Amino acid sequence: MSSDRSNLRTSVRSILEVSGLLPLIRRTRRMLTSSELSEGDHHFLQFKQQYGNILQHSLNGQARRGKKALVPSSAHPTLEVELSLIKALQVAGFSPAVLFFRKESSYLAKYYKLAGVSEFHLWSDFTDPMGLTPTDADPFSLAAAETIVAQHVSIQELLGFEHAGARVGRIATATALRQLRSGTLDLNSDQFRRTLVRQVAIAMMSAKAAQGILRRVRPSFVVFVDTEYTPKGELFDNCIESGIEAIAYDAAHKSNALMLKRYSNENRDEHAWSLSRESWQRLLNMEWTDARREQLHQEIYRTYASGDWYSTVGTQFNKQFMNGDAIREQLNLDPAKKTAFIFPHILWDGAFFWGKNLFPSFEEWLIETVRAACANNKVNWVIKIHPAHVGKALQEGFRGEPAEIVSLRQHIGELPPHICLILPDSKISTYSLFEVMDYCLTVRGTVGIEAARLGIPVLTPGTGRYTHRGFTIDTDTREQFFERVAHIQDIPRLSLAQRELAERYAYGLFVIRPLALETVTFEYLKNGDEASACKITSKDNIRIKSSINARNQGDWFRAPDFKDLVGWLGNSTQQDFLACLPGL
Repeated sequence: MSSDRSNLRTSVRSILEVSGLLPLIRRTRRMLTSSELSEGDHHFLQFKQQYGNILQHSLNGQARRGKKALVPSSAHPTLEVELSLIKALQVAGFSPAVLFFRKESSYLAKYYKLAGVSEFHLWSDFTDPMGLTPTDADPFSLAAAETIVAQHVSIQELLGFEHAGARVGRIATATALRQLRSGTLDLNSDQFRRTLVRQVAIAMMSAKAAQGILRRVRPSFVVFVDTEYTPKGELFDNCIESGIEAIAYDAAHKSNALMLKRYSNENRDEHAWSLSRESWQRLLNMEWTDARREQLHQEIYRTYASGDWYSTVGTQFNKQFMNGDAIREQLNLDPAKKTAFIFPHILWDGAFFWGKNLFPSFEEWLIETVRAACANNKVNWVIKIHPAHVGKALQEGFRGEPAEIVSLRQHIGELPPHICLILPDSKISTYSLFEVMDYCLTVRGTVGIEAARLGIPVLTPGTGRYTHRGFTIDTDTREQFFERVAHIQDIPRLSLAQRELAERYAYGLFVIRPLALETVTFEYLKNGDEASACKITSKDNIRIKSSINARNQGDWFRAPDFKDLVGWLGNSTQQDFLACLPGL
């Protein structure tokens, strides 16, 4: 009987194969079976069907002995991008190992396995024998952290506290501010102190865990997206302390592009969005032409016009270009006066990294600068709150006011008539503001580079990613900074030579440094734009359309972006990834 059934199945299969119906029957059966699967299982099956074959190609993946790359899982900016990065590491001769920071993220292991990853680690295995997560702290650690905080009479002292190879004080304070979404450093505040103590405890545990994971995995380098907050900050610091190269990457200023930087003890404090000394020298040696100036202009103009400028948090979504007269009327600016713009950083976002500040916090710089502006009514003053607040709030489910607005209300109160405020959800495109801008004040924001290339004087308090390059007005003391604010109307526009330096720097940052992607692409979409084409990586009104475009093994090796990435990862010692352009 069983033999008859077997013969019948064989005959039916032969008929279906000959008729070409067998693949259709199999797909239908998979669809019926998958109806009982979870949404996550559905997505993985679709992902595997679409990309499984191309990801599993070995790509000559014979890892060199002892060459291992640790990849902390982040799926940023999309999972497709991270998996393509892993394939590049394999071609460069590395054996990738993936680190999960949360148990809930370990479901992604099956995606990494598609790309040939076989080694996985869980952060909590190194944090505590009890299996505490990076957001937990045991009573003993909390007591130790309370003692440490009490021993430091000020935040400035605490920022210098180091433990187990990591700058724990700095990382913990930055993480506490981010968690509270506040820029206030007040040890007398019960809420801030409790949060800070807890973060110091977690940071110390994370520093020890980082040492453990590096001893276990023994990587040649570690690939990071975030290097500022717990627990990645402690892992980054321990890499630097141990002489392990750290590769930082992030989405660039537009879709389909990445920024990559190689870190060591030599440049650990340089912003990922900066030019190394070597890169800057190459830009200075490069012939500067009208064609390159126009290329830079079009790069910035097009990304603003399309709304793609820093679209990872939707900074220019739903913004409009406006002419100068319309802006002056809307902001009620006195046309007889010059106009100075204050660009506050998000008060709780990376406040203690990437330079030396004249002020202990972004908040104190903002408040003291606005106070100085209140005393100088010889110019119009505009405070432009960062538009990234909108996207970040949507992504994180935050419904409150930006910290800058709260701080200004508490410390300044009602603004005088010669000072106005542009809120994050304003419809005015930042690009349009340059037409009415005579001066730009920022700590180290990208807007300073954009303004200086147009000849607009940029005042910076301290050091940063583009200061002391010859095109910014840098100050060494607070007194000097406030003296300049008090007489800002007397500062002339930048000279042609200064403007050219700013143009060269902007060209390096926005044209040469980004890796333009072809093998894998991603695009940030406004709400409603091609929503049906988006992957599961969507946050409210900011969605990401992404895809792996390689279709066979040869596509990986033929793609210029993939070859450039492999070469930089495996054979270069350059700090910055630089696009290969003629004459550079």
